[in-house]
Amino acid sequence: MLRPLLGFTLLTLVVTGAAAAVLPSRTAANPSTISALDVAFRSVVYAVRETPDRKRCAYVVLWDTASNGTWRLGESTTRVCTEGPSTGSGISQVATTGRRAFWVTYVGGNFRDQTLWTATPTRRTPRRLADATSEVDSGETPLVLGPGTREGVAYATGKTLTYVADTGARLFRVTLTSDVRVLAAGIGPGAARVVAALADGTVVTLSRSGSVLRTVTYGASSVTAVALAPRGAIVQAAQTVHVGSTTVTLPVGAAMLGFRQGQIVYTKGGQVRALGMATGDDVLLVKVPVRRWERPLFSTDAWGSAWANGTSVTWRGGPLGQSS
Repeated sequence: MLRPLLGFTLLTLVVTGAAAAVLPSRTAANPSTISALDVAFRSVVYAVRETPDRKRCAYVVLWDTASNGTWRLGESTTRVCTEGPSTGSGISQVATTGRRAFWVTYVGGNFRDQTLWTATPTRRTPRRLADATSEVDSGETPLVLGPGTREGVAYATGKTLTYVADTGARLFRVTLTSDVRVLAAGIGPGAARVVAALADGTVVTLSRSGSVLRTVTYGASSVTAVALAPRGAIVQAAQTVHVGSTTVTLPVGAAMLGFRQGQIVYTKGGQVRALGMATGDDVLLVKVPVRRWERPLFSTDAWGSAWANGTSVTWRGGPLGQSS
C-alpha cells in the first residue's frame, strides 16, 4: 500500500565555497524524532522513534523520492515498547538497497537483545535475519549493519559477516578472524563489494562472493569508520583517513560519514562537511543541531543525500555541492 507522506516542504541546502550552489530539497515530516537513516538510489530508509506516551511504537519508513511514495514497515517488530522495558526499546540501525529495507530492533533489561529484520513494499511481513545479545553496560554492538547499495546490504554478528542481495537472497556468509566493528557495502575496484574493520585492527575488503581481496592492519581499536569506493577501501583510523596510498588528517573530533565524488564527507559537531581530496577545499554541506555527544544522521550516495533534523527527513538529489 502506497502511503502519502505527512508533509513536504522545500528546504535549502547550505553550501559555501567557490563551487557552492543553493538547490531545493524535499522534506518529510514525522510524528516523532528519527533514530537512524540510510540512502540508496534515490530511496531513503529511516526509523521513527516511539512517541513519548508509547501509544505508537517505533517503525521504519521507506521513502521513494522519485515518486514521493512511502511505505511504513516494522510496526509488528517493536510492539514491546508498550510494556516499557527498563532500558528502553526501539530501532538503532537501518539500511536499504533502494527497494528493500533492513532494520535492527533492540529491547533492554540487564541484557540488550538485538534483532535484524527485512521487508519490502510488496512483501511487508518482516523476515528475521539475525539475533544478538550483549550486556547493556558493555558498550558493545554485537549486531552491526552497514549502509547499503543497489546490489546489497552487509551485516555481522561477532566474526560472521553476511551479504544480502536486493532480492533478499544471501550472496555470501564468511567467518573472519576477529569480531566485526564497522562495515559498509560499496562498489569498489574490480569485484570489491564489502569492507569491514575488525576488533584486532584489521580491515578486509571482500568480493561479491565473499573472497578476501585485500587485508590491511591498523592499530587495534583505532578504526572508527570505513567506506568502499572505486579507489578502494576508505578508512578512518584515529584522525587520519586513508584513501589508497593517500592520507588526509581530519580536524580533532571529526568523524567520517562517507566518501563521494572524490570527497571525504565528515562531521564535527552539528556540521556536515565535504573535504576534496584533489583540491583540499573544505565545504560546509548542512548544519544539523545535535547534542554534544551525538553525530548528525546523514547519508549520501551517487544519486543524492539525506539527513534528519528532529522529526524531519530531507533528501536532495545531485552532487554534494563541490566539484570532485
